[in-house]
Amino acid sequence: MLEANRKVAAKFGIDLESIEKKVDTQENIGILGNDLTFIGVREKDRTKHVHRLHPYPGKFIPQLVEVFLKKYFKRGDTILDPFSCSGTALVEANVPGMNSIGIELSSFNVLIQKVKTKKYNILEVEKEIKDSLRRLRAFSKQLTTVNKHYLAIR
Repeated sequence: MLEANRKVAAKFGIDLESIEKKVDTQENIGILGNDLTFIGVREKDRTKHVHRLHPYPGKFIPQLVEVFLKKYFKRGDTILDPFSCSGTALVEANVPGMNSIGIELSSFNVLIQKVKTKKYNILEVEKEIKDSLRRLRAFSKQLTTVNKHYLAIR
């Protein structure tokens, strides 16, 4: 287990030894191919691809969803997440080519889900980002010029 994870657990009063004793990791590995604790996985690795776009306290660990999808579903199947929150299960279902349906009351969470699951034209996105950066640099240069002029007048 990573020392950093032990420190975080201690900070929040989490008894890792108790968890390790209660969890039958060998049974989980035998059935699901994973011990399901993810204690040895760094936070940045637990929140792979689009899951680090925003903070959301109740997020699933993507690897946990991945374990169950691999075990019980196959490409082309459809999964339903009745409490889809920020869309972790929806995103993870898309990776191996599964269909997904999410139900969520929060319009903010629905927006997050749409951003995370939409199919994008990467070349068009790259073009838009470069254009935005170009305009931001021009604006920044203009502000700097105006500020220099203003300071010179004072």
